[in-house]
Amino acid sequence: MASISWRNPHRRCRFAEAALLLAVLGACPLRAHAQDRHYLGVASAENGSAVRYREEHWLFRADGVATRLVLYRCPSGEPFARKLVYERGDPAAPDFDFEDGRDGYREGVRREGERWLVYARERGDAPMQTRLLQAMPDMVVDAGFDAYVREHWASLAGATRRDIAFVMPSRQDYLRLRLGDARDAWLDGVAVRRFRLGLGGLLGALAPAIDLTYTMDGHLLRFEGIGTIRDERGRHAWVRIDFPRSLERAAPQPGEVAAARTVPLVTRCGA
Repeated sequence: MASISWRNPHRRCRFAEAALLLAVLGACPLRAHAQDRHYLGVASAENGSAVRYREEHWLFRADGVATRLVLYRCPSGEPFARKLVYERGDPAAPDFDFEDGRDGYREGVRREGERWLVYARERGDAPMQTRLLQAMPDMVVDAGFDAYVREHWASLAGATRRDIAFVMPSRQDYLRLRLGDARDAWLDGVAVRRFRLGLGGLLGALAPAIDLTYTMDGHLLRFEGIGTIRDERGRHAWVRIDFPRSLERAAPQPGEVAAARTVPLVTRCGA
């Protein structure tokens, strides 16, 4: 079978804020925490021509809480950023904390009662900005997108669209995104379903969309769009992230998880 022909990656958002706010789903496999997992993803430039960074994911339970630990690694292997995600309540709205060791950028969301505390720091020496947000219908936080899509998988078939309230700590607010336009197709001989995520209304016609391609049993194969991780110039660039099943690893071991939680982050790739 021929590979899918993807959209032109050169399309860029005319609004800097929209480019940032579409950087919401750097890597989210559509799987529940039914079992522990350890796998890798490769983020590349256009057409997979050059590796930008790699992602290493561990999914496990800690004290009864479904947890995701992600290390973002330089092409040479050193970890430069880390994210922890905790599913303590609504699977679509987990707590998370992300930190980039290169510039000290940090952001996260933490549930406090019936509200969510969002926080963000632009760089290591900048003050932390915080705000409490009320719950919203169809609210989604970070990797909680997994659970949301899983819940609505059948209803999102075809041209159906759903608006979600995606929590953006850097914006200290929600962003209304539109998910849908599902298309079933084939990618390198594998049956897939492709979703598109973007801004609604007039901005949707101006801002670049994110394309997410899954196998029919819910394994994320590819992400294409403006990525979460900034490049060496501090920009959110277009990226393709592939999650081939060949990069699945053995189930997480306590020792390696503990090491990944505490390994120092480098301040520069290629140092």
